[in-house]
Amino acid sequence: MRVSRVNHLGVIVDDLEGAIEGFREKLGLSLSKTEVYAGVLDIAFLPCGDSQIELIHPRDADDPAAQYLREHGPGIQHVALEVDDLEGALAELGERGVDVVGEAPRPGADETIIAFLDPRSFGGILVELCQPRTATGSG
Repeated sequence: MRVSRVNHLGVIVDDLEGAIEGFREKLGLSLSKTEVYAGVLDIAFLPCGDSQIELIHPRDADDPAAQYLREHGPGIQHVALEVDDLEGALAELGERGVDVVGEAPRPGADETIIAFLDPRSFGGILVELCQPRTATGSG
């Protein structure tokens, strides 16, 4: 398994437009695109070097992102690491005792295939592995 880069930082926000404005006006980042993910999340992407900030605003009060926002408030929710073979990476991590959270692999935002890893294996940090859908791995 090879992690090629930090793909994005996932940040849960309670005010998507306000967060976009802050990153644009105060830090000079540009909004590259927005999308609605699975009908339950509004997501905005702001490129930053070879990575991006993914601002996430829940639309559905029952979504795990909404639960996270209620329990923790706005802030960084996960770090996403890019791999070129998600299924191979999950098999290797399974051999190392790392559990997956939820359904995996599954379609993600921004044309990716994703899997979330159990935070207990990473000092409490929720790690997302993502593979671009155009990658040549087995996923």
